[in-house]
Amino acid sequence: MYDRILVPLDGSETSEKALEFMERLASRRVRLLRVERNVAMPISPLMTGIYYDWEVAHPDQIRDELEALAERLRAGGRTVEVELRSGDAAEEIIASAADADLVIMTTHGRGAAGRLIFGSTADRVARHGTTPTLFLRGGGHPVGSVAPRRVVVPLDGSRLAEQALPEAYKLAQGLDLPIHLVRAVGLDDVLATIRSDRAEDDHRLQPDEGNERYKHALLEAEREATDYLAATAEELQVAAVSTVVLKGTPVFAILSTIEPDDVVVMTTHGRGGYRRWTIGSVAEKLVREAAAPILLVRDGTGSARKSAADG
Repeated sequence: MYDRILVPLDGSETSEKALEFMERLASRRVRLLRVERNVAMPISPLMTGIYYDWEVAHPDQIRDELEALAERLRAGGRTVEVELRSGDAAEEIIASAADADLVIMTTHGRGAAGRLIFGSTADRVARHGTTPTLFLRGGGHPVGSVAPRRVVVPLDGSRLAEQALPEAYKLAQGLDLPIHLVRAVGLDDVLATIRSDRAEDDHRLQPDEGNERYKHALLEAEREATDYLAATAEELQVAAVSTVVLKGTPVFAILSTIEPDDVVVMTTHGRGGYRRWTIGSVAEKLVREAAAPILLVRDGTGSARKSAADG
C-alpha cells in the first residue's frame, strides 16, 4: 500500500484521468494539487476598474473545485487533502511531492509538428523530481483508460535499470498484477560480446570469419540476456513473473511489446549542462509514444532490490 499519492490537476478533464488510475491503487492518503501561475496584470486596474488579486487567480473557486473532487473520493473511504499553490507548476509539483511516495499525472504526446517533447511541465518533473512518477499521456492518443493487466520492466543488465524493480514490485502488489521483465539485445550488445571474445582469443579475422563471429556473438548475447532475466526473476521472489528477450534497438523493441493494458516501470536519469532537457532517450520516447502508462523512477532514488523481495 502507498502512504501518500499526489495527483496534480489543472482543471481539465484530461488531468482528471489521473484520478481514475489512482483509484485502482490502495493508499492511506491522497493529495490533490492545483498550481496556478503568478500572472502579472497586463493593463492597469485604474484603466479597467478591475482589482482582482492577481497573485493567485480565483483561489476560492479553485479550492471549491478541488474539494468537490476530494469529497467524491472520500465517499469511497479515502483520506483526501487538497492543496493550492502558486508559482511554477513543475517546481511546485516537485515540492509538494517531497512527502509523497508516488505521483500520478497526465501529460501529452507529440506537440506541434511532432516536436520531441512530452509536455514541458511533465518533462521538468521527470528530470528534476525525486519521487516516482507515473505519466498518463493525454492529447490525441491518450493512454491509461483500460484496466492494467501486467507490469512491464525494461532492463539492460545495469544496476541503474534495476532500481526500477522495487517500485515495479510495489505497483504489482498494489494492483495484484504479474511482473513481466524484458531485455532487448541490439547491435551494441553484439559488438560488446565480439570485443570480449577478441580479448580472450586475440587474432586477426579471416575474410570468411566475420559473419560467423557475428552470429555466434548474437547467440551468446541472447543467452546471457536470458540467464540474466531468469536470475533477476528468481531474486524478485514472486510467483507471477515472466521474462522475454527482445531483438533489435532497445527503444523500438520495447515499444513493439507494450500493450495498452500494460504499465511500464523503468529508471531514468537527469542531465546537466547543454543536455539538461534530456531525461534519457529511451524513457522520453516511451512516455511520448508507448501505448501504456509509464512509471519513471529517477536514478539514485530506487532502493536495493532486496527491499522489493521483502515487500
